[in-house]
Amino acid sequence: MEIVRTQVLNATAPNGQAILRVLFCGQGNECVTVDMANVEGDEEIVLVRAKAILVQTATFGLASNDYDGTSNGNFDEVSVTSVKEAAGDVYVFDYRDGETSRRIPPSHMPSFDAARAEAIRCAVDLLVDLEPGTDDLSGWLVRVSDEQGELLYTVDVQEAEAARQASQ
Repeated sequence: MEIVRTQVLNATAPNGQAILRVLFCGQGNECVTVDMANVEGDEEIVLVRAKAILVQTATFGLASNDYDGTSNGNFDEVSVTSVKEAAGDVYVFDYRDGETSRRIPPSHMPSFDAARAEAIRCAVDLLVDLEPGTDDLSGWLVRVSDEQGELLYTVDVQEAEAARQASQ
């Protein structure tokens, strides 16, 4: 679906909590919504987070081909998704998943700072799922690369923990 229109709306969840609803509309009036609670920032930040959630939801646990479906999760082929935008760059995110990692399709972000902020936010989310004594609580959680594969930024467990504590 090629995105032709986006909207950010204030809405209310079924439990009464205030949320932001991002509506992505494509050709033929096809639309996908992403509802988010506890989101702060301007519309650009909200859209970046909604796109990341949409991409993560669409790709985690799915292989792009038969070979990847039987592999260890280090996918060799990554399909490119795109949203037409006037400015920004494309960033590739790798997420640690136990002993393996998951690479999501490239994401168009308005700036490196936005990609870095998204990486830290996601690392904090991953950190919450780690179990002391069971999971390795060292090393990287999220890596950000450019389209050519050059590593630009890495969020490790310590940085994610510091960000988590700073946000409380």
